Amino acid sequence: MSFAKILVPAEGSDRDACALTTAIRAAKPFNAHVVALYAHPDPAEALPIIGVPLTAEAMSAVIDGNTKVFRTAAKRIQDTIAQTCKAEGARATAAPIREDAVTISFREVIGYPPRAIQAAAALSDLAVCAPCAGSPGGFETAIDLILTERRPVLLAVEPPRAFRKIMIGWNNSVPAAHAISAAMPFLEKAEIIELVCLQRPGAPDFGTDNVTAYLKAHGMKCSEVHLRILGTALHTSLAKFACENRADLLVIGGFSHSRVRETLFGGITNEFLHNPPLPVLLSH
Repeated sequence: MSFAKILVPAEGSDRDACALTTAIRAAKPFNAHVVALYAHPDPAEALPIIGVPLTAEAMSAVIDGNTKVFRTAAKRIQDTIAQTCKAEGARATAAPIREDAVTISFREVIGYPPRAIQAAAALSDLAVCAPCAGSPGGFETAIDLILTERRPVLLAVEPPRAFRKIMIGWNNSVPAAHAISAAMPFLEKAEIIELVCLQRPGAPDFGTDNVTAYLKAHGMKCSEVHLRILGTALHTSLAKFACENRADLLVIGGFSHSRVRETLFGGITNEFLHNPPLPVLLSH
């Protein structure tokens, strides 16, 4: 299994560099192509709601201002691509192309950003996103929509040189199983795989034979750890354990929208979306 096309929703901020670096390093084992997508509204439609009609002159000034903002952001993204390619040994291309090295292209789309990102993710193997904290409005919605497309999301935080040690947060659920399946390209390249079973005190142990058998069928071995969770500190306990054990990547089942945000992985998903302490792969 491999990744051929990786999507990076870019926004023209300092956060883009981390997301692009993470995407390139994720792409390297597969010589995948990375697409940096900048989605923004039509300058003529991104008008402020002020309660009174705008004069033609005022509307023209707003449109000109929006155009300048979007152009500046697009230029900043392209500059970040050039800098990141130089630092990571990737090659910028005008259009998507796969070669014997990682390539990256820039694409600008006018439209409602979350929907534009969703459409692009539907034809990508992986989406690499900056965490939601500090992101522009609609970014969390975009990640939710990507997850509804059954595409994995890799949250970018201080990317390692390679994803050698991977931890799987396991709660015996279907979303967690989907996350393992989505992470297979990473798992096949990993040197160490740890299955972290998340359980409440007093709860019966759940079987992991099906997980270990699945990984074994793909030629992989994993060690098993049972992590007892006290109270509601799911995110804190799992994050601390992963960081203390120097995991390069944490894999968990993710959810879209509020329906399951309060389940065992629901709270974890919400916390990691905003403040992940290490790269996290989410899949629903």
